[in-house]
Amino acid sequence: MFRKIIASQFKRPSGLFGIFSSNIMIKGNKNKYIKLIEDLDLRPLDSILEIGYGPGIGIHMITEKCNTCTIRGIDFSNLMYKKATQLNRRFISGGNVQLQKGDFLKMPSTGKMYNKIFCLNVVYFWNELKSPFEKIYLMLKPVSAFHIYMASSDMLRKMKAPEDIFNKYSIEQVIDTLKLAGFTDVIYSFDKGFYIKALKGEE
Repeated sequence: MFRKIIASQFKRPSGLFGIFSSNIMIKGNKNKYIKLIEDLDLRPLDSILEIGYGPGIGIHMITEKCNTCTIRGIDFSNLMYKKATQLNRRFISGGNVQLQKGDFLKMPSTGKMYNKIFCLNVVYFWNELKSPFEKIYLMLKPVSAFHIYMASSDMLRKMKAPEDIFNKYSIEQVIDTLKLAGFTDVIYSFDKGFYIKALKGEE
């Protein structure tokens, strides 16, 4: 029961347990963000979306690295919205960052707005992948990319992540669904988890 409570906090942090899980995210995800941001290959004036920004460290790192990029983020945890807003207050005031509290799956499609969309430790919480991947594809401009970090299904099993909270997708399932959604090429590497880059070509 306690394991399930803790696991649920990584999906939607709240209250005291949420503060605890947020601190774990900050410490545990920093190196993952470093690698993911390298893969983003940031360019001046990039328009970027992060799905599930958590405490906002990834957005903060990107904006410090590329001060002409604009970054939007959506996360459905009220606690994470508050923490990410506090961390990125300077960049929000400067107009580089816009944070939204809400569910990406219910978010209206905004058309081809972004050069890059990324998410870290998010895909397990989607009960199916086809709809979100198709939505992301439609939100990307031509010649753009969707970047994912995810733990392997074996790792999640070793952690005894609850089945009713974490969907233990295999890398093959993710790649196949990305291609079905329209992405032309999918590249991945493994370093304590999968770093996936799905490319959208010319239209």
